[in-house]
Amino acid sequence: MEELGDKPDEANQLIEFLNNRNRYHLDELEIEDRTGTIIEKNKVLTKRNLMLNLEKRCQSIQEDIDRFMIKFGILREKGLPSPMVIHDKLMIQDDYIERLNKLASNKLVL
Repeated sequence: MEELGDKPDEANQLIEFLNNRNRYHLDELEIEDRTGTIIEKNKVLTKRNLMLNLEKRCQSIQEDIDRFMIKFGILREKGLPSPMVIHDKLMIQDDYIERLNKLASNKLVL
């Protein structure tokens, strides 16, 4: 049934089909629990929609990160010190601000 997550139209058609069949038709198809089957199909579609929304959000976040990194790279090329320290870990924000302030005061003195 999970394969229907990639086929929302088919899943919706199956749900519609199940909703419009009587007990005799369902018995012929060996479907014992119409309600349970419909609920299960709806869960698959709901999970699929949640995953699609999550993937879109992740892509949007990644695009924001990429834009930020481009702007940050330009600032680093112009002399902004790196916030990275040993083993590619970020400095604590207060330490980085202190580092920027020292750099700015040293440039002002020159």
